[in-house]
Amino acid sequence: MGTDKVGLAVIGSTGIIGRVHIDAIAQLDSCRLVGVTARKQEPLRRQAMEQQVVMYASLDEVLEDPEVDAVVIATPHPSHLEITLKAAEAGKHVLTEKPMGVTPSDADAMISAAKSAGVKLGVLFNNRFRPEAIKARELIQQGAIGAVNRVSMSSVMLRSQDYYDRLDWRGRWDTEGGGVLINQGIHAIDMMQWLGGMPTSVFGRLSAHRHNVEVEDYATAVMEFQGGGHGTLHCTTAQAPNHQRLEIWGERGALILDNWALTLYSIGTSVTDFIENNKDVAFTSPDFETETFEFESVSSTHVPAIDDFARAILEDREPAITGEDGLHAQELVAAVTLSGCRDKLVRLPVDRAEYDALMDQLRTTRRLPGT
Repeated sequence: MGTDKVGLAVIGSTGIIGRVHIDAIAQLDSCRLVGVTARKQEPLRRQAMEQQVVMYASLDEVLEDPEVDAVVIATPHPSHLEITLKAAEAGKHVLTEKPMGVTPSDADAMISAAKSAGVKLGVLFNNRFRPEAIKARELIQQGAIGAVNRVSMSSVMLRSQDYYDRLDWRGRWDTEGGGVLINQGIHAIDMMQWLGGMPTSVFGRLSAHRHNVEVEDYATAVMEFQGGGHGTLHCTTAQAPNHQRLEIWGERGALILDNWALTLYSIGTSVTDFIENNKDVAFTSPDFETETFEFESVSSTHVPAIDDFARAILEDREPAITGEDGLHAQELVAAVTLSGCRDKLVRLPVDRAEYDALMDQLRTTRRLPGT
């Protein structure tokens, strides 16, 4: 690095997320925008002139520039694997948007390539940098609700048919590799496993419920966790109004994130003690206290996410969200998809060969099994 700032190039810079990255980088003193690249050359040319940075006509040009220390991948996720492999081989660090790729095999290959090249790989699950999420994880780690017994997540969104039709890669198995699980719902899935832990097995159901698409716009799963705890997962782009809710129930209470409003419920005993020792014949539950939390609004969670990645390079440490961390959500998406398509319980980690074979089938048939 020629300066005390990490030189970044944004891949897919003219898209909505690419522009979010550029705005975030402009607010940081840990990194600088060296250049941009995207498929459509004329919008790219205008953007490079506006930002007064280098316009790269291709990825190869990005990787040949010694001023570029790391690439930020803001392209659709089916391209993440190829870009990461090329960037790692060129000695560039990689920060990729969610999801890492189409399959767990993709994510495995990205992690392996980064390790072999000695470069850092980060994944942009930027919601982990929300103050509500940070506080929730802090409370769980402090034992505020005790051992986790149950996790329930619902991510409800509404998307029009035009949303899918507008971009030719959306809604297709051969180009998107899935639907609401891998694309729209994956932030909520990552948050669920980051706070509540990874399940050991899932049983899922998928359907193309309301949209004219090949992939699922409705997904539901029952999950089992280490120690016997259960949970549920629901993601859809076919319900309204939009609503995000995450419940984490423990031995000594519960944490509820309802559209990012965080509430802590604390009981005066443990669930186990109450079950074993309560002598009241009435239908009662333990006394509890409720605490709500107020947070200052955050204009952009991409700012701290990109800042952490740049400082990880400067300080030669792992980023807050490594490739291995990003793999967890990818693994869970694959497990629910495999279960829903094969109508069976799936244990984690997912069998890579079995899942890759399923994806080959879906790309060929272009529909969910049973539809």
